[in-house]
Formats: sequence, structure tokens, C-alpha cells
Amino acid sequence: MYDVLVVGAGPAGNNAALQLASRGYNVAVVDRRYAIGEKLCSGIVGAECLRKYPAEPHHILRSERSAKVTAPSGKTLQVSRDETQAYVIDRVAYVASFAERAQRAGAEYLLGHSLRDLTVHRDGVQAIVVNGGPPKVIEAQAAVLATGFGSRLTRSLGLGAISDYTIGVQAEVSVSEAVGIELHLGKEVAPGFFAWLVPTTTGKALLGLMARRGATEWFKTLLASFRKMGKVKDVIKPAARWGIPMKPLSRAYRDRVLVVGDAAGHVKPSTGGGIYYSLMTSDIAATTLDRALQAGDLSESFLSSYEREWTALIGGELQVGRRARFIFDRLGDRQIDYIISNLAADGRGDEIFNAPGVSFDWHSSIIKPLLLTPILQKAMRFAGSMAQGIARR
Repeated sequence: MYDVLVVGAGPAGNNAALQLASRGYNVAVVDRRYAIGEKLCSGIVGAECLRKYPAEPHHILRSERSAKVTAPSGKTLQVSRDETQAYVIDRVAYVASFAERAQRAGAEYLLGHSLRDLTVHRDGVQAIVVNGGPPKVIEAQAAVLATGFGSRLTRSLGLGAISDYTIGVQAEVSVSEAVGIELHLGKEVAPGFFAWLVPTTTGKALLGLMARRGATEWFKTLLASFRKMGKVKDVIKPAARWGIPMKPLSRAYRDRVLVVGDAAGHVKPSTGGGIYYSLMTSDIAATTLDRALQAGDLSESFLSSYEREWTALIGGELQVGRRARFIFDRLGDRQIDYIISNLAADGRGDEIFNAPGVSFDWHSSIIKPLLLTPILQKAMRFAGSMAQGIARR
């Protein structure tokens, strides 16, 4: 009998295990993979994230303080600040470092174990896992679901599923020269979203995009275009795809169970980034379970404080991001071109991105002032009265 069973060894699962094991709880972590931290990701995290959850120096591949945004017409907007805004990290090594610390604190990792079933009983939770041999039964007082987006577990446990999502596709490529972070917009590039080229180490970069439909085909077109322009030479690691939630679960708790990270939809709708939010919400989950275990009360009512606390922390950001996503999805290429060219021409872009309080990790600090600019207000007339109403909230 463990105190807590953590399902999933990503950022949220590993940090929850670390926080609970550090408090003296008997923790087991189950993951179907043997390699911890292997998930498609641009590897970009904000400076605030690394201040709160430090990385080893060798986990940091690059520091970034600027990015170039390219509109459908080819017009560009360069946004930059004097201080570092984000870092490109070795995601696998960074995520694995949380698992290593959790193990040193006493957490037991069962890697290569697939979860066949998880049930909640009056006195605990019971998991059935397999690893090539006979099924094993694991029992615990409570469970943390950090299974990533698309897991069947939330539905089977009565917590529903996330219906609003997009697809990300990314490949590691070799590049002809050193580049900074590039974002590319347009209905013929990544409809409703954006494509990215993120340099990692010398001569290498990550090329990817997000799209609700046809993401793989859009990526093939993007890769061919970048090859033709001479930006990309070869594919080092073939393209792979993954699901990205665009909204949170309607409820991320029940008797003896909390849901964290991508599985709970704790992802920025504006960019699809989830590492920082996963780490913060897993902190809240660990603290909630600590209180519950000490009180001997793992009821749904007691655990509901988790929902209130994570909502107070990032709920507003998720709402603003979804509103911005709704508006952007309804803008055509002409409107996007108009916004980018005007932001670049009159210096309004620099004014917004360099304003006090603007943060890479809290996108509402950028989205809200952008939505109030005359430039975007005019462009939003195309999106209709609903979009304008959302912008004013």
C-alpha cells in the first residue's frame, strides 16, 4: 500500500512525486515509457519558470530575448527586450532531473509499465499494470493522474474528457545558419495557429506547427517551403505529432484522485506551452494531498480545494488565452498582415512588448493591451461583434 500513486512521468507527474516524497510519503510512479521526459515539445520555457524551477546549466541550450514574427505576406515584426525572456532547454534532461530527485527522496519508479485499469474504492485506489509478464496490482490511498492529453482515465473515472484540442507536428532539422526564434502566421502555413523554427544547438533547430486539421500535410508543405528558401537543409529526426488541449477539464478532482498537467488541460491556449503550468499545478496538487492525508480525508469535498487554488492561479490566463484564440482563428490573412505591418510601422509592438509587467509566462499581459489597440480593433471588425465583445471583457 502506497500513500500516493502517480500515473505518468512527465513534468507534472515527476514534480508531484518529488514534492510528496520530500514530505515523507510513500510514492509510486508508473509510466509505460522507459525514457523519462520524451515528449514532443519546442523546449521553450520562460525565464520566470527557470527561476522558480531551476535547470542545471547543461540543460539550457540557448537563451532568447527576441523573436521574429512573419505575416502571410512576408512582412515581419521583430519583438525584443533587453533582458532574457525565455530559454531553449533540453526537455528530456530537464524533466528527467525531477524524476531523479524524486527517486533520491524515496519515490519508486515503475517504468515500462502500462496501466490496464485504475479503480477507486472506499478505502483507496487500485491499479493493474503490465510489463510483459503477469499483471501486477498496485494499491494506494490516492492517485495523481499526470497521463498527458488524451488519456482514457479521466473519462473512465467520471471526470469527462477535453473536447477542444489541436495537433502539433514537429521535426528536428539541420539549418544552414544560426537563427533566432521565428514564428510564421497564415492560413496557408498553420491555419488558426502558427509555425515555429526554434534553434537548439549549432546547426540544429526544431521546426513545427499546430493545426486543428491536416497538421501532418501542413507540416510537409512547411518543410518543403523552408527547404526551398534554404533555411532547412535536412531532417535529423523525423516529424512526429501529439495532441494539445485548448481548454481545461470541467473538473480535475474526485474522491482520492487529482488530475494535473496536460491531462487536466493546464496548457496555454495561446501557444500550447504547458511545462510551467504543469509544474505549478502539480505543486498545488501535492500540497492538497499532503493536507488531505494528514487530515485522513481524501473525499471529493476535501480535495475540491485543489480546483479552487489552481483556478485562482492560472484560470484567468486560460480564459484570456481562449478568447484570443477564438478571435485569431477568425482573422483572415489580410487582417493578420494589417496587424503585423502596423505594429511594426508605428512602434506599437515595441511599446506593448516592452511595457512593465509584460511576461513570457503570463500571456494576458500581452494579449489584453493588444486587443485594445486601434489596429486590432479595426481588424476585429472582420471577426464580428462576438469577437469584439470577447475582447472587451
